Amino acid sequence: MNSQYKGFVPYLFYDDAEAAMVWYERVFGFKEIGRWKNDDGKIQNAEMRVGDTELWLDGGGRRKYQDDRPTWIGIWVDDVSAIYDQVRGAGVECEAPVEREFGVTMLTVDDGMGHLWGFIRRAN
Repeated sequence: MNSQYKGFVPYLFYDDAEAAMVWYERVFGFKEIGRWKNDDGKIQNAEMRVGDTELWLDGGGRRKYQDDRPTWIGIWVDDVSAIYDQVRGAGVECEAPVEREFGVTMLTVDDGMGHLWGFIRRAN
């Protein structure tokens, strides 16, 4: 892989970007970098960060694909169990992390806004 690449920035679409930002801060610990509003005062675009990971949000409405499947966002983490505790501590229900047959421990969290978040760590 080209060494200039440092990771991925998911760009996700929401009907209510502000509600998404509140949820991601409360549950995953993301912090706001910036927000830009449209003429109606509604958030049109926003950026958030946790650690070295950024998330970009578009408040123009959720884009639906042919079969309306949710988007999955994978984030490599050092401690999947710690993320599980953080999510549960924020009052969000989710299944415990699982060891997958392809060599990772994975926690999947549904944000209730059309996206599944996968927190993953390679098995040693």
